[in-house]
Amino acid sequence: MQSTEHPSGARQVVRRRRLVFLLPIVAGILLGISPPAEADLIRGVGKIIGGVLQLPLSTLAGTFNGPPLVGTLLGAVNGTINAVGMVLGGTLELAGDGLALAKMAAPYVLPFVF
Repeated sequence: MQSTEHPSGARQVVRRRRLVFLLPIVAGILLGISPPAEADLIRGVGKIIGGVLQLPLSTLAGTFNGPPLVGTLLGAVNGTINAVGMVLGGTLELAGDGLALAKMAAPYVLPFVF
């Protein structure tokens, strides 16, 4: 004798699994749980890399989207301003998060230093 499962029963199981998976994520977002310091380090590195690439990308975008000489010049100026801002922001973010990680690791490292 074969057991035939109703398709709606399988759908309910999938819905329950989805709910069990998504519930902790939604609760974490609503409670405002902050990400770990490592996530901020990755974001800082991403800003620095994006800042370095901003100048050539903005120059090309200005060249193709505007008048050839004026668009290129304005794209380069815009890219320089954005690049400086992103690199500076990423550097400050790395410095701040490095300090937080150093405070967290100091109790474990200092006994070996002295």
